[in-house]
Amino acid sequence: MNSLTYTSGDFVRGRQFDKPQEGLRIFVALSLALCAAFAHAQDAPHYAVDFDAATQTVEVKLCLAQAHARVSFAADSPWAMQFVRNLQRDSGNTVAAGSSEWSATDWHAGECLRYRANLGAIADAHKPDVGWRLGDDLIAAPQLWLLRPDAQGDADAQIRVGLPAGWSISAPWREEPVSSSMTASIAKQSSVAALEKSILFRIPNTPADWAAAIAIGHFDEERVALPGGVLRVSILHGADAQQRRMLDVWFARVAQALLGAYGRLPLPDVQVLMIPVGARGQAVMFGQSIRGEGNALQLLIDPSRPAQEFDDDWMAVHELSHLMHPYLGDRGSWLAEGLATYYQNVLRARGGLLTPVQAWDRLAEGFQRGAAVPADGSLEQIAADMHHSHAFGRVYWAGAAFWLSVDRDLRRASDGKLGLDGVLARFRDCCLPAHREWQRQAFVARLDALAGTRLISERYREFAAMREFPDWKKIFADLGIRNDGTHLRFDDNARDAKIRAAIMTAWHVRE
Repeated sequence: MNSLTYTSGDFVRGRQFDKPQEGLRIFVALSLALCAAFAHAQDAPHYAVDFDAATQTVEVKLCLAQAHARVSFAADSPWAMQFVRNLQRDSGNTVAAGSSEWSATDWHAGECLRYRANLGAIADAHKPDVGWRLGDDLIAAPQLWLLRPDAQGDADAQIRVGLPAGWSISAPWREEPVSSSMTASIAKQSSVAALEKSILFRIPNTPADWAAAIAIGHFDEERVALPGGVLRVSILHGADAQQRRMLDVWFARVAQALLGAYGRLPLPDVQVLMIPVGARGQAVMFGQSIRGEGNALQLLIDPSRPAQEFDDDWMAVHELSHLMHPYLGDRGSWLAEGLATYYQNVLRARGGLLTPVQAWDRLAEGFQRGAAVPADGSLEQIAADMHHSHAFGRVYWAGAAFWLSVDRDLRRASDGKLGLDGVLARFRDCCLPAHREWQRQAFVARLDALAGTRLISERYREFAAMREFPDWKKIFADLGIRNDGTHLRFDDNARDAKIRAAIMTAWHVRE
């Protein structure tokens, strides 16, 4: 998506207005141009999408309120050109196809673009971040079929989805109320037969290349309401009734474990997709937290595995922990993954899925594995190159050591009154949800400001430049933890023994 961004200094920096009248005329002209550009940039699209079960396609109507000399409609990938067909304008004027987008000139105020998109074909790709087919359930990345106009700017979009009887949708979008009269009116206007219901959503305007997933199928979306928000959980085709009950119970425990940080969900609304992928010999094979057009969690599962294996899983808590921070980019991946890796153990202990001893043991084992991964460069350099070097263990666990040291330092400095949980709770209240990338230094600086300290930034600079794995054994020694060769031993007289206990204690017990 293209947009125009101006700052006040862009026009006057380095220029002197020798004549006041001339300066005023230029100022007025530039102000009018700025207002026009701003108006153009805030033409939020309104979509109407009707699903045709017989053809597994959607009929899409995309309307813009304002007139434009030229407007482009693009998907995230040129690959989308094969899934979108029959583009027509209400005015009858032409729509020109380029290599990765469509364009139109002389766009009328209130005009709509209509087209069809083949969700079934996207689902048949069977690729991550593209699409999946599970029985009658389809997953299709909206970036491949929901065209975005370059006139949108930073505004959120609105979308109305029509579904036939027995069909459901799961999306990262935020649902809004829709009246019964609106539903009836929409059904009359649509050319898709047998639409039973319409759902209205707001689509947060996130970067066009951020991944997202929309599922349409025969499933139920269960709403897990918790303090601070709701997790909308959909288990797709591949799990029987008994397995679904087991998965519901397990995920309820996982969600409660997340509350162990500061008693509330980090975000008000999160899509959760559980995707059964057959017998794989592991309860949870893969998980990811994705942020395109909202916030979502995806878990690839084998529902045939016993309940105990799901209780032993760490991935779900890891991915949910990512909800506590914004997207930090590749060079900030050690901060993001380190935070989730630290909390995957701490929160499971607080939620009763592990004992505190087991959690410390998991941390010690992880630090040992991370230190054994060879890598060349500073931690920040290794993180930026992680997907090429595959030094994932090094990045994740060095990052976890950073957050453990920060948690300890905060508790030391405040005499136990403020830890990492409290600072992240303040960040939640000021800065989440975040629909744009945060620079890693800005994130750390904001945490310091919220804590009234500089110690997080100091630790950040120290760890970012590290070429060796952090000295986690020194941190453990301060906490009163040592390894006798076979077991961890705990010294309650150590300097930070009280901090060790507090770290594994849930917020509501500490309050």
